[in-house]
Amino acid sequence: MDNKEIRQGVSMNDKEVRRELRAAVLKGEQMVVFLSHNGERIKGVADLSNDPERIKINTEEGPVWVPISEVESVSRVIRLRIEGKTED
Repeated sequence: MDNKEIRQGVSMNDKEVRRELRAAVLKGEQMVVFLSHNGERIKGVADLSNDPERIKINTEEGPVWVPISEVESVSRVIRLRIEGKTED
């Protein structure tokens, strides 16, 4: 299964997108944004945008501004830090 197939039928409304974006910005998390019009994925670190209708994502290629209306869903990449010894 490719990501398009897995993500099919899972879409977020603007309020949910904004909530996930705020959480990612506050925690400095990476995120993956899935666009509704072409299925494209954009991966990067969320940042504040002066434009309330667009989200800003700092990608490896540079900043990208995406209209919230084009966002199908947002996935945050959460890193877990393990302290102490672990057993293999």
